[in-house]
Amino acid sequence: MFISNAHTHSTWCDGKNTLTEMTQAAIDLGFTDLGFTSHSNAPFDPSCLGVEDEFGYQKAIAEVQDKFAGQIRLSTGIEQDYYSPAILQNYDYTIGSVHYFPPQDGIFRSVDESPESLAETLQTFYQGDAYKMIQDFYNNVVKHISKNQNKIVGHFDLITKFNEKNPWFDATSEQYQKIASTALNQVIDVIQTYDGLVEINTGAISRNWRSGPYPQDFLMKILLDRKVPIIITSDSHATDTLTCFFPETKQILADIGFKESYQLKDGIFQPIAF
Repeated sequence: MFISNAHTHSTWCDGKNTLTEMTQAAIDLGFTDLGFTSHSNAPFDPSCLGVEDEFGYQKAIAEVQDKFAGQIRLSTGIEQDYYSPAILQNYDYTIGSVHYFPPQDGIFRSVDESPESLAETLQTFYQGDAYKMIQDFYNNVVKHISKNQNKIVGHFDLITKFNEKNPWFDATSEQYQKIASTALNQVIDVIQTYDGLVEINTGAISRNWRSGPYPQDFLMKILLDRKVPIIITSDSHATDTLTCFFPETKQILADIGFKESYQLKDGIFQPIAF
């Protein structure tokens, strides 16, 4: 049973629905909890500026909590990007995500804007060297989690978002899997010092880019082998994706060997058996 979602967005960033609409949808699903995690401010990206008024954002969630008191527990989080300015330190939790490649000449290029944008970045930033671009992405993930020690590691292998429908590298190759596995093990080394979680994220499925969740199966097996706590999220940007592909993801994880995943319950991350 799924009783919460800890990675959701609203009209405070690039979501389609308001805080109130998302909360009502969660109540209708029988959720006990809902975590809001708007994108942190990205002043260098006009297409997704994120939360510019963090105090206002936190106040707005508190007001919605008051409106639905006794019906659901809301947690106030933020999805912190590696390149965002410093965030407030009073969030219930943060998700650490990388959405941009290292800037060149002050120009930031998005990891997940579109296949066309990614292809342009590959040529203009990396002269067609796919594995150099991949390495830069994973280096940023490791640096982000090491620096900010986020409670949840967000969509670890976001770099693969478009690869299923618009292939630009071989995700089954030894070269790629070595880069990704090395980075994941480094991230695990960090989060095991403070009880962090790695999300199993179904967001690209709802956007029709992937047929399975982040991360890929070979990375999930590393998480299992190293006894890393996981949490299923949908990175929801709309009321109709709050539980996108959750039952199927639970089955994928069970087939790999997982026995439980964490969920928000009563405002606390708790293990819930499959």
